[in-house]
Amino acid sequence: MSDMGEVINKNQRLAASFLAVLFIAGCGESVQDNGYVHEDGNLIPSSIYPLPEKPDYALTENWSLMGVGEDKTVDVFYVHPTMYYEGREWVADVEDEAINRTVDFWPMRHQASVFFDIGRVFAPRYRQAHFRVFVFEEEECELCGDALEVAYGDVRESFLFWLKNFDRGKPIIIAGHSQGTFHAKRLLKEFFDGTELGERLVTSYLLGWGVYDGDFETLEPCESKGDVNCYCSWMTYATGYTPVWYDKRMAAGLDIPKCINPMSWDCSGEVNDCKDHLGVLTEKQKIRYKGKLTGRVHEGLLWLDPPHVLGGKLLHQDNWHEGDYNLFHSNIQVNVAERIGNFFVERGNL
Repeated sequence: MSDMGEVINKNQRLAASFLAVLFIAGCGESVQDNGYVHEDGNLIPSSIYPLPEKPDYALTENWSLMGVGEDKTVDVFYVHPTMYYEGREWVADVEDEAINRTVDFWPMRHQASVFFDIGRVFAPRYRQAHFRVFVFEEEECELCGDALEVAYGDVRESFLFWLKNFDRGKPIIIAGHSQGTFHAKRLLKEFFDGTELGERLVTSYLLGWGVYDGDFETLEPCESKGDVNCYCSWMTYATGYTPVWYDKRMAAGLDIPKCINPMSWDCSGEVNDCKDHLGVLTEKQKIRYKGKLTGRVHEGLLWLDPPHVLGGKLLHQDNWHEGDYNLFHSNIQVNVAERIGNFFVERGNL
């Protein structure tokens, strides 16, 4: 083989391995998912009952993470995305070993891990709603809301357990992805929005699900890399692409989602410089491809350009939902550390 052939093959392998970072299951308002097979409606239960047993958060097995990470100056409460695609029931059983393995292998390693050097990370297992609740039209699905209420009820109970048993009065970070963000938004609204506890919120990462004007009374979106007591949100799509749900929302004259570019940490709509991108967390838990991504905020969406690798245009896809965290893993790590530092400068030791 010629030297040029070896270079081409090497670059092709590089491009192909870049694609592997996408294989992180998730779901949401923005999802383009290949893991869900549309079900025969006749096989879908007509009731959410009987429900799986409610999790007891005094048991360690009902947590994916129970204080994992560096014991530093903050605590992180993270809510994972949907891992429940196959099964008849409307909500998952927290004792389902297959689902738990998937949760622990994918979102914990590729999303929650971004906080492991920051502080103790807590991530509950919960009776997550089946992915179908995000596929059916709302008016066609009376049980979708019921399933989501069960899921949020568990997340809420786990957070209350955390407050009573693990909270040490330190600053807090709330994070989620997709269905996890759906529930994290409710936690913020109930426990942090305009409350005394809210004064301890460093920031929140609400990824893979829309956040809009009116969702909170006092919490505001972060607009720069150093803002604190605010939230960061983005949903990642290919430059030039808008999903169907977004087009419908715009046609109805509704608000656009809040969005910040996690590479430049601004909302200006300007394309970030390649040097702003600090690296991708790969399937093998390695940080690679520094400086290979550019994008910008476009009317509430994070538009991502084709990866700047050989064959990047071929690898590009319309929906990058599954990479909302790991594509910008190093950027988030650096950013959250900076926000924590600014929090202590502004608020002092709590």
